[in-house]
Amino acid sequence: MVSPSHILLLGLLILLALVVFGPKRLPELGGSIGRAIQEFRRASTQAVTEIRAHTDPSGPAPPPTVPPSPPVAAAPAEPEPIETGSRSGDAPGR
Repeated sequence: MVSPSHILLLGLLILLALVVFGPKRLPELGGSIGRAIQEFRRASTQAVTEIRAHTDPSGPAPPPTVPPSPPVAAAPAEPEPIETGSRSGDAPGR
């Protein structure tokens, strides 16, 4: 929980940082601190991943393999026979 004394202390630290570094240099300092934190997180995530890969006795799970399907030869298309005339059961309207 944040108490009023914590807010006052934070305000004094911000004022001290402005006096020491100046208003022009403070955004650069904040950006460099942000980049350093981001790089630290990236490196720690990579280290944890490598440690888990080396300490896991089963090792990383291999990707699933799908056997290749055999090639299917295309059969030549046979033309449908053309019917001429009409059948007794093909009367229209029935």
